[in-house]
Amino acid sequence: MREARAAPNSSGFHQWGAITLFHGLPSDHVRAIAQAADGTMWFGTDAGLVKYDGRRIQRVATDGWISGQIRALELDADGALWIGTNSGAARLIRGEINPIADTEGIAVTAIITASPRQTIMTSEQAIVLYASLREDGSVAVRKITPENNPLLQIESRAGAPVQLTSLAVTNGSVIVGTRSRGLLELNPDAPAHDRVREIISRPRAFFVNAIAADARGQLWFGAETSPSDSGLFASPDLLHPAKVGAGTGTVTALKFNARGELWAGTDGNGVFRFLDSRRLDQFTFENSAGGLRSNHVYSVFVDREGVVWFGTDRGVSRYDPQGLRVELISENAESNFARSLFRSTDGTLWCGTNRGLFARENEASGWREIGQLAGKTVHAINEDSQGRMLVGTASGLFIGSKSPHKRAASGGRQFARVDGGDNIRAIREFQGASYVASFGHGVERLDGEQLTVVWPSETADAGQREVTSLHGEGGKLWIGTAEAGVFSFDGKQASANPELGKLRGSAVWAITGTSDKALWFATSAGLYAVKAGVLRAVIERVDARDVVIASEQQEMVWCATSDAGLWKILLDEQAGDIASKMSAEEGLPSQSAFAILPAHRASGREASSSEPRGETIVWIATARGLARYEPGHIPPAIAATRVMGKRLYTAEELGAGINLDYPQTSLALDVSAASSRCFPEQFQYSFSVLNDEGKPVVQRLTRDSQLVIENLRAGRYRVTTRAFTNDLLASEPLSFEFQVAGAPFPWTQAALSVLLILALAALWWGSRQNRRLSTTNLQLTATRLELANETERERRRIARDLHDQTLADLRHLMMLSDHLSEGSNGHSSTSSGSASLRDEIEAVSIEVRRICEDLSPSALSNVGLAAALEWALADAVSHLPAEKRFESRFVCEEELDEKLSLSPAAQIQIYRIAQEAITNVCKHSSATKVSLSVAIPAEGGFLLELEDNGRGFDPSSKAARVGRGLANIRSRASLIEARVTWTTTQKGGGVFTLRKLAVSESQQT
Repeated sequence: MREARAAPNSSGFHQWGAITLFHGLPSDHVRAIAQAADGTMWFGTDAGLVKYDGRRIQRVATDGWISGQIRALELDADGALWIGTNSGAARLIRGEINPIADTEGIAVTAIITASPRQTIMTSEQAIVLYASLREDGSVAVRKITPENNPLLQIESRAGAPVQLTSLAVTNGSVIVGTRSRGLLELNPDAPAHDRVREIISRPRAFFVNAIAADARGQLWFGAETSPSDSGLFASPDLLHPAKVGAGTGTVTALKFNARGELWAGTDGNGVFRFLDSRRLDQFTFENSAGGLRSNHVYSVFVDREGVVWFGTDRGVSRYDPQGLRVELISENAESNFARSLFRSTDGTLWCGTNRGLFARENEASGWREIGQLAGKTVHAINEDSQGRMLVGTASGLFIGSKSPHKRAASGGRQFARVDGGDNIRAIREFQGASYVASFGHGVERLDGEQLTVVWPSETADAGQREVTSLHGEGGKLWIGTAEAGVFSFDGKQASANPELGKLRGSAVWAITGTSDKALWFATSAGLYAVKAGVLRAVIERVDARDVVIASEQQEMVWCATSDAGLWKILLDEQAGDIASKMSAEEGLPSQSAFAILPAHRASGREASSSEPRGETIVWIATARGLARYEPGHIPPAIAATRVMGKRLYTAEELGAGINLDYPQTSLALDVSAASSRCFPEQFQYSFSVLNDEGKPVVQRLTRDSQLVIENLRAGRYRVTTRAFTNDLLASEPLSFEFQVAGAPFPWTQAALSVLLILALAALWWGSRQNRRLSTTNLQLTATRLELANETERERRRIARDLHDQTLADLRHLMMLSDHLSEGSNGHSSTSSGSASLRDEIEAVSIEVRRICEDLSPSALSNVGLAAALEWALADAVSHLPAEKRFESRFVCEEELDEKLSLSPAAQIQIYRIAQEAITNVCKHSSATKVSLSVAIPAEGGFLLELEDNGRGFDPSSKAARVGRGLANIRSRASLIEARVTWTTTQKGGGVFTLRKLAVSESQQT
């Protein structure tokens, strides 16, 4: 699998919108998509069934008629996957595929679960299949066939069957879409001749490809039409459907999401999004920068997290409608430098920038500049108990009172400046009054339209007058300053807090929370939290500008920084401080963020610090406009993919508990998390291992999904693992227990030990020197391996930069060249020049992709070592001149990757060694046949053999010693404790062998 992220653009396809699955799909034609309860995605392709668990794509081994083209997928109430193919149907449950015998030879086109025990299927042969589950788990099938139903036949074609394309159940009726007869209604309990009824509507679409029912039971269907017409119909009354939209062309797939939005896939015009009958978006290959892989869409699926998946003729794309969206406030760049955000009680969203104040009543309206504050830097916005808007600027405090006569110009408010402080940084309500932080004057109280200084006194230190933030909670008004620290004000006098002394010398930009739960401080030195009276640094060495509560318990916050993007932090009792970061790489328009505004999605009003956030929208004010993000609310799924001691343990054994027989004292655990809104590398895993006394043996928070527990004492242990998404949503804990057996008393060993004491004393000095030498060698080996790993990480970084930036630029040039060709006005020379330029750009893009693949082999990390080695051999042959190409063969035992116990570092070294060996064969052997085989020997470890029928190779020859290829191979092999040899066959060819011994054998050697 490869994940490609597209840059933000006006269509809405941005960071999450263009995650494209390339490698591992047996076919680019994806016709059906489904999701299991554990988050696993299933893809039906023209070459079989594919499973995606969030980290890797696996082709499901099938045989018989199930191995062909898959047309439909559906999950039933038992979690079983129904599979419709060109040759029949099957049901996959608990990892086993059971073909449904009565469907053999029938091309299944659509599947729908009508009830927990009944599934309905349609076919190209005009056969309707009613499948019912028996008590023993078998499937009984009833059929409606064309023989007894003339409506399922085409009279003009000598009774040829009508192709059935789609299914829907609405208001208790089963509706079928057809090609040539429009919509049909089914009633399986009616007499044989009356089980199918034709729906004769006006207007009538005869070629229907897709049907979907909305939450109200209204039927929508997509049909064939011309590219400029609309093939989408809404049918509150099946006899009088209404055409929806324009320019959709032929509609091929329909799917509603939880918000009632309809996603419509088309044949040539991409994907459309509708709400009721209003078109919201159109996504195409062109306006999504290639995020939508093709404009020809076969299937649309909305998963449990609201992420939309598109199956096309060029693979799969997925799009997150709740992902980051960038919104510009003004055409003036300085006006897009946003510093403050606020939502008033009337639902208006206010944004203060470097060049004025802007307002927006709703999402449909645009941003409106408040003329009376044009050009002013706005630091703070609030609303008092009288409904007046209070705006703090670098030029003073402004009050916006409601004025119906000024509605057209300023949203019904007239703003006027208040005499007093010149530089207002914060505004808060406290004890029924409005207080403002005036930088240089101190804290002032607003009385009517007058400002009165309430703190500090005239004799106070000047540093106390540089107030930067305010926060009211309980009976205290917390005051943050530029350098003097934090003070608490009770309405009459203020005092310093000794426990906050560490904050002196730093600018305190924002304060939130409550003293009884958690109090948070965003400062120029980082983010700090006070819990149970103890101040501690949560994020250090960042300029934290704003912090807002993101959970009812106030232990999760959003933090905006001026130099490190947006952070989300969770104080977890078990795992400690967990943080995730959102930066320009994830789609944030700028690394400089200054304000955050969480708002309830339903009502749109701002959420107070004491309210639970639930499902919210988060607005982020940055130096380059606003960003809008909807955090996820569905926790990820987590599963144990491998638990290994002396052998692999099954899921059933985990439930019952594992017993590790002596002398086993270690256990390896590998887990995987699934969430379509989170990239695999963004997951964080919390591992906790407790002994039988409840004391922690291991407590670890890491992005690595693997845990190795070593040197365990005899006793019982409990392992608990949780996965956290980038929104810090925690999965349900994955827990199991295991027992480590104690060693029996070694009577024989004790007797031998007495005899060996004298010998050990004599050898003590020599062994001491050997231990020192062994330690040094181990340190040198570890250093060399770390250097090699660092080289591979640098290769991945360079490959990622080339892929994300250079390929995007080349794709943009290719599109420009297409526009140049279209504007040539018939001049052939211009058209041919544009075509040549496009070909050159395509050639450069292919070469850049090859360089990226060579720098960081994606196949190795996504589909495993065996597939990566097979690709390396095939790629080397494809780049040879035609006269030097040879016949290649790759031999690998089944499920080799599942049996491998090699670390990622060892696998990349083996891959690089194989690359070098293959290159030597290509350059020097003059072979016509080459075979590469990999296997796991019976004694364990790993074995690779590269055999050719060329001229042979002598590693001790002078020619072999000239280059650095052999030295590189031997050096890499020594890093992973592997052996490499070159031998000559009886027929004169060469054999290169790499053997990596099992751990126990290597130690014995």
